[in-house]
Amino acid sequence: MNARYLLWISAPVALSAGVLWLSAQEPKGENKAAAEGVKVAELAAQLQTREKAMAQKEADLRQLEQRLTTLQTTLDKDRGDLAAREKAVQEALAKLENLKVRPVIDPQIIRTYEAMEPAAGAQAMKELAGQNMDVAVALLAGMAPKKAAKLMDQLAPLDAKLAGRLSERVGLSKPKDPAP
Repeated sequence: MNARYLLWISAPVALSAGVLWLSAQEPKGENKAAAEGVKVAELAAQLQTREKAMAQKEADLRQLEQRLTTLQTTLDKDRGDLAAREKAVQEALAKLENLKVRPVIDPQIIRTYEAMEPAAGAQAMKELAGQNMDVAVALLAGMAPKKAAKLMDQLAPLDAKLAGRLSERVGLSKPKDPAP
């Protein structure tokens, strides 16, 4: 066989083999592009899922923020109520403390009540207590114990409740410090 003849036969065979080889290589390039397309689609799906999750978290945060605002408002209101109650309690304590302190009484009036007959002193004490309980308490507390006892002895039949209240208040009270 002739070399020319061999060339004429082998050249188309070689060309066919090359075309076959090249065509076999193209699908790999298409698969790569298709694989990249799949990755982009997956990434888009993941991004969409994350966006939905973030939107849900934002909605939850807004809801929590509203709840916190409501709780803060309630807390502020309760704090105001508590402050008002605390002020009322402080005022009541101050008033109670003032009730426990006897006003200063002129010693001359104390001596006058001590010099009175117990029955007349009891009647006068009843009238005084009706007008100003604090002065009656201070007056009774300032008297000598024996003379106060005689007066209370006469007051008890006239008004036992008043005698009890006076005794209680004298027992719970303390002398007011004299003003400097």
